[in-house]
Amino acid sequence: MSGDVIEMLRSANRTRAPEHSIALRAVVLAAVMTAALALAAEGAISLTTGMLLMVLLPFAYWVSYVRREKDNWHIKIALTFFAIFALIRFFGQLRGVATLDEVRFPLADLFLWVQVLHGFDLPARKDLNFSLGSSLTLMAAAGSVSSTMLYAPFLLVYFAFAITALVLAHRSELAEGTIAKARGRGRERRGVSPPATRDLGKAVAATALAAVALFLVIPQPSTARTFALPFSLGPGIGAIPSEGGIANPGFSDTSAALRSNGSAFYGFQDQLDLRVRGELNDTVVLRVRASSAAMWKGVLFDEYDGTRWHSPPADEARTIDDDPPYYYPTEFRSLGPRATVTQTFYIEAEQPSVLFAAGQPDSVWYEGELRIDELGGLRLPATLTEGGVYSVVSSRGAATPDELRSLPQQPVPEQFRRYLQIPDSVPVRVRELAARITRGATNDYDRVKAIEAWLAENYRYDIESPVPDEGQDAVDHFLFETDVGFCEQFASATAIMLRSLGVPARLVVGYTPGTRNPFTGYYEVRNSDAHAWVEVWFPRYGWYEFDPTFDIPPAQPDVTASMPLMQVFSFFATQLDGLGSEGAVVKVLVVLAIALAVVVSGWIAYKRLRPERDVVPAEARLAGGAVTRAFRRFEEALAARGAGRAPPETAAEVMWRTARSQDAKVRKALRAFEQERYGGDPPSQEDARIAIEELERLASQQRQDFEA
Repeated sequence: MSGDVIEMLRSANRTRAPEHSIALRAVVLAAVMTAALALAAEGAISLTTGMLLMVLLPFAYWVSYVRREKDNWHIKIALTFFAIFALIRFFGQLRGVATLDEVRFPLADLFLWVQVLHGFDLPARKDLNFSLGSSLTLMAAAGSVSSTMLYAPFLLVYFAFAITALVLAHRSELAEGTIAKARGRGRERRGVSPPATRDLGKAVAATALAAVALFLVIPQPSTARTFALPFSLGPGIGAIPSEGGIANPGFSDTSAALRSNGSAFYGFQDQLDLRVRGELNDTVVLRVRASSAAMWKGVLFDEYDGTRWHSPPADEARTIDDDPPYYYPTEFRSLGPRATVTQTFYIEAEQPSVLFAAGQPDSVWYEGELRIDELGGLRLPATLTEGGVYSVVSSRGAATPDELRSLPQQPVPEQFRRYLQIPDSVPVRVRELAARITRGATNDYDRVKAIEAWLAENYRYDIESPVPDEGQDAVDHFLFETDVGFCEQFASATAIMLRSLGVPARLVVGYTPGTRNPFTGYYEVRNSDAHAWVEVWFPRYGWYEFDPTFDIPPAQPDVTASMPLMQVFSFFATQLDGLGSEGAVVKVLVVLAIALAVVVSGWIAYKRLRPERDVVPAEARLAGGAVTRAFRRFEEALAARGAGRAPPETAAEVMWRTARSQDAKVRKALRAFEQERYGGDPPSQEDARIAIEELERLASQQRQDFEA
């Protein structure tokens, strides 16, 4: 009885059509290994696992090739047990998963081990196709965790192997079919004929072009999940503790001679000195995956002393007693219409002990202690470590300008009077200037816009603006003794003039959105994107952002802005802007090159892809179609006699069964039909004529036999 069961297992697992192509197996293996390397490079699997896979995968494919014609039933039983073990291991890994987002990592690990196990039993072409298809899942997993262009080379190499594997699989399949038989043994050795290869190449090129075109013009989705967002401390707690202040990795104390030290911006401290000057470098410090662009707020300042802005002491910040996600305290929340922004921050360079977020951080996914200061700024016990990840779901004010204008004028509540503070060092002429600029404004919104417009019209941006003398008020110096400044001066002047008008305002330091990489989808935030702007309080609606340094468009959805094509142009334009006057010349050359490339590509596509009506004579095309029609008349004659073509029968089998002799004319008729029906080239006029005559003769013979 046991022998019968074993024999039944062997029979069920016996390979009917083993794949003998070594090249196909090698290319599929290369595609799978590329996907595994991509996962390792993106940190989805450990380096040890990656090295082990580089050994096991080739060994598994070698075993499957050597035993491709065996039943392998005992190997399959062993692989089943190992697969069950891998699944149990996967469920064990899920116990350590904190969010649904992190499920990607154990899933990638599971798929990899399934690939290894499946690699020991790849006897047929369909098994290799399954491995190739599964490897695409691995590449998708690597892409889902990628935040840099490091993924791009792996993707290009992978698709090179994948397309090659498809071509080789197509050749192998055709070599077993009727086309190879019709074209003779010489062409069978060469695989697919040149016309078939050319057609396959056209199909691959057309698919690639269509994919690129769709990627460039289809708006990318801006929605994001608002649950189970990723967060991780990365290597661990920050190297510099806050110790009662804001720890900044580039500055050991609040004094600074330059605005930047390495990848650190001096403004991320308890004090912001308006006398500090200096350039900021272009080091990438953050990568942000966000549902929309936003200003990444870091530190809030409320007190101005004439040269510096001050933030509340960090040692007075209270801890938010909760587990992730942390929820923003009610007393700091703004009301009115709000727009949601979902963000995930990836720390690329050590950052200060503050948590950056857009607008009002309603909920925060952060692994570690979270504090909040008197102004609502989020503080940490130590610096943000490189490699850390956290997520925030924020809301921003979404009231329209008309809604803000229509708000009634009312006394400022007691808790917001701290945002009206002006030191005695500010001369009266600053107040008089603010009153003169806003003389025609009847509401706070128009007062803000009037000040912004006046600054834009009368001042210019210069990072090396003059420094005020010792004891001189920095805002007064900027407004009356120089006509140049940068974000700190523009934002400070706006806040102080608004305060002099009885409008609560505060200074904010953080980062601008950065540059969105259209290929990765991440906003790349650089040290040079550090920025200062103003938040203005409106009754019933709360805090709204205003940037007097740059004109920021309204927060309205823009379909063209979400098109990768526009983002690609914007991305490269941003890179060229840093070249100054040379950048303008380069831009013109790039535009001309793109226009020339479009014209040339369009002409080549028209010449290559238009129907080749003049290549094959009309007589040959008509004769070729006639061969197929003649074969169908032959089949109809067989059917009338009751000896019609059975579904599994090939054309060759029907011909050999019907013809009384396999002479040269019968073989030529069969080759002409198969060439016309399945081949890339039509038969010659002479071959078509002979085939039609022979098929008509065979049909007539069947009718005569039926009548007899």
